Amino acid sequence: MKTQPIIAQACFLAVVLLLTGCGDSSVETAAPGDIVVTELMPESGVGESQWLELHNSTETAINLQGCEIRNTQEQAFTITDRLIIETQQYAVIATKDPTAGFISQPNLFELPPAGGISLTCNDNLIDEMTYQIGASTIAAAARSWQLVPGSNNAQENDNEKNWCYTILVKDYMVEERRFATPGKANPVCESVMPYVSYNDQASVLIKGIDWDATLKVAEAEFARELSTSELPIWAIRDQIITPEVAAKIAVLYFDNIDMLYGTKTFLVLDWNHAVWHLSWAISNLYRNGDSAVKKELQLAYEDAVTRPETLERRNYIAIDHIRNDVVVMGDIHTAAHTRMKQLIVAPGNPDYLQSFEDYQNNARSLFTLKTVHVVYKLKTFFEALF
Repeated sequence: MKTQPIIAQACFLAVVLLLTGCGDSSVETAAPGDIVVTELMPESGVGESQWLELHNSTETAINLQGCEIRNTQEQAFTITDRLIIETQQYAVIATKDPTAGFISQPNLFELPPAGGISLTCNDNLIDEMTYQIGASTIAAAARSWQLVPGSNNAQENDNEKNWCYTILVKDYMVEERRFATPGKANPVCESVMPYVSYNDQASVLIKGIDWDATLKVAEAEFARELSTSELPIWAIRDQIITPEVAAKIAVLYFDNIDMLYGTKTFLVLDWNHAVWHLSWAISNLYRNGDSAVKKELQLAYEDAVTRPETLERRNYIAIDHIRNDVVVMGDIHTAAHTRMKQLIVAPGNPDYLQSFEDYQNNARSLFTLKTVHVVYKLKTFFEALF
């Protein structure tokens, strides 16, 4: 896959447009807050490109000629050529690799994995930010550090909570195992995806689970053959289980994993999501288990780690969840968390089902699910029109 030309073309086009300008719009010099750092790709390997993205948040074109960019290692360079960023547009400035974008004194400036960037024009601080890039993973050698959508201003980009990694989606792979969106608006990214990663398993354990009843719920959901049928097993993916429970889960996995490929989409959840989440669940249960649990889940685990390659979508995210060195586990977004409470039986724990009968009494009928799906599709259709 020739991914290098993609980033080269994207950055080159962005810079050519910005250098030449367009239309008859007036060009101004930058004032504090006018230009915002919105994305950067630090060094992730020897010889890899490094670059940062600047966004013009104003309603007028701005010329950055004469402005200085500095990192926290006290390396700096001055933009000596005319560099115009049109209103609400982007400039990509590379510090290495001449094919990746606009370059100025590349040998004097680097973007290490952690640090900060500042932009100064006419002795005025225009913008500054800090970053901390995590270690590479099995699916990604590097992901850009990006500002979340809707935060393209100097106040929002000062808040570290508004920064995150580019999501592992093939559309955003700009080089081999490097994910970013140089020269264009940032997409939804990892920190707003429906999960949070934890290294502390104790923080996600659920007290008082009735395993027999919960696995009956799982059997009932699998029998419905829906794209959400895997959710009961996924809901308990971070729990500590016994070998007996592991053996039952292994049987459920092999009895149903192939079935999920034929399930129809419900809302935004399709078979790709179902296969990914069931395989993720098996991987977490195996890796968090003791030797006896691993023995019962061994064959299921060996099968689960091969499933990302069968997906049509979300395969890079699935790889990172299922085969990452760090076990991805933790709480989830509100809608999924609410659903999880409807699938786990934990008598005495008021947040969850009290019995299998509770599940039966509250389970939505297939007719209701179809109606919900049709209403959702209609809502999505009309929102797209307007």
